[in-house]
Amino acid sequence: MKRLLESNTALPEQFHEGYKFCFAAHDIAAQLLVSGMEQGIFVTNLTLRDGKEQKDLEQAEDLFDWLQKSGRIEDEADVLITVAFPAVLSDMLHCIFEALEASRKGKLAVAYMLLRKPFQESLYLLESVVVDKTLCAKMIAEDPSRLRPQNAGGIDGHTRRIEKVLEIIGEMSRLDAGYIAMLRYDKKSRDSLDSICNKAMHLFTDHKAIKTELYNINFIFSQGEQVLTQWAYLYSRLPYLMTYFVCLVEHIAERFAQTHPTYTQDMDRRLAAQLLKSNAQITENYQTEQLTQLAQMTYCWLSNHCFENGFPLPEAGHLSRMALSGAFPDELEEEVAARHHLYQQLTATDLP
Repeated sequence: MKRLLESNTALPEQFHEGYKFCFAAHDIAAQLLVSGMEQGIFVTNLTLRDGKEQKDLEQAEDLFDWLQKSGRIEDEADVLITVAFPAVLSDMLHCIFEALEASRKGKLAVAYMLLRKPFQESLYLLESVVVDKTLCAKMIAEDPSRLRPQNAGGIDGHTRRIEKVLEIIGEMSRLDAGYIAMLRYDKKSRDSLDSICNKAMHLFTDHKAIKTELYNINFIFSQGEQVLTQWAYLYSRLPYLMTYFVCLVEHIAERFAQTHPTYTQDMDRRLAAQLLKSNAQITENYQTEQLTQLAQMTYCWLSNHCFENGFPLPEAGHLSRMALSGAFPDELEEEVAARHHLYQQLTATDLP
């Protein structure tokens, strides 16, 4: 992305690190999806009890109908999630990619419109998989409308379910459930991605928090300082949500195949380094307690990780190289190259 940013962009330099982080997070999830599809990991193996079951399955016209009649509720849930997860993830990644590209070209209304679906609806579905896979599958099969975010019980309901997700995926210390819920769903807050996405979606809005100004049309006449504000908000808040998104996706992907820990840690180092570079570019008036907490806890993890692996604590001068190649502070290039060679070998065999 460096070439695109330098030679073909409307994006001001002060937002480049945020853009790079969001794309790095996108690319990690995309690589997981693409490799998983190539490796054929998105499958569910059914164990048949006897010859009669095998015969019944062979004669069945519909797999899900057979699963229900056979009382295989858990197997039905596994099959549904196996089918839904890569499809939903692919759709999310397409939206996020196009949103980032639109923002790079200065098309902010398009960028915000494209972000609404993945972070309000698709992410809600993935959260439902983590909270209760069987119940999620049951709703898909019997009443998909129950999986609409409007059924969560308002901001408090969203906060409670995101707290459950963060506890399950082990991110309670870095991420704040209430802040994530507010960003995605709170129409009353001025610090809300939902509010800005709604203004981008509609020419005129009448909710008091996002009411269209007199003599104005939402986003149509944006220029100068207004566009800078839209970029500043996007690249201060989107990295937070992308962090949550990647953690959630990686957790669900573990249901299908375990990623080699060396590879996972390498990607975690890259994201951690790029997140710290991104956070350093956020101006004081766009900083929040939650963003600061994420940066501090990320640096704490990164420092411990480097120390445990026998390397110096990371300093600002180490971050660019680490974000690009996963290199530890002062690590020899030969060691970095050897690790990348290992990944190539693993990819050829069983690395998702």
